[in-house]
Amino acid sequence: MWRLLPVVISYWLLAAHFFRHSVFDVALLLVCLPLLLKMRSAWIPVVMGAGLLLNAAIWCLVTYDMLSVRLVMGESWGRLLFIMGGVICFTLLSAVVFQSDKVRAYYS
Repeated sequence: MWRLLPVVISYWLLAAHFFRHSVFDVALLLVCLPLLLKMRSAWIPVVMGAGLLLNAAIWCLVTYDMLSVRLVMGESWGRLLFIMGGVICFTLLSAVVFQSDKVRAYYS
C-alpha cells in the first residue's frame, strides 16, 4: 500500500542515522521492522505507531545533542534546527497514516 510509504521512510531514515554511526544491529532492525506492515493483524498499527513515537523521541535527543555541539563551537544552528524539526514532524505525521479508513480496514 502506497499509504504506508511515509512509515517505511521514517524507519529507514533513522536506520540510516544509526548505520552512519556504526550501530549496525539497530540499523538492521529498523530496516527490517517495516516488513511487519505486510502482516494483517490488529496489533501492527499499534506497534508501528508506538515505534514512530519512539523514533521521534530519538530524533529529539539527536537534535539536542547536535545543537549543543553547534552552540559550544559557536557555529550557526538555525538551519540544523529547521531540518531536524522537519524530520521530527515527518516522523510524527507518519503515525497519522494509521488513522486512515483504508489502512484501518486493512489491519482489522
